[in-house]
Amino acid sequence: MKYLMIIMLIALSINAFTEDDNYVVCSERTIEKLTKCVNDYIDKGYEPKSGLHVLYKGTSLPYWFQALLKD
Repeated sequence: MKYLMIIMLIALSINAFTEDDNYVVCSERTIEKLTKCVNDYIDKGYEPKSGLHVLYKGTSLPYWFQALLKD
């Protein structure tokens, strides 16, 4: 039983730590930093696929985010 559990944990951890290079999300507190992040990924071949989103939580600073996909 121990061996089965260890094998399952190894299989799950391999899948959990693989990086998906086809989808990224830039998120920043300021629009200037977000613009730099998005432009850096555009230079790497990514394309923005969603609109620019902002989230306000109470009276805190805005939280900007944008998703990008690689073709």
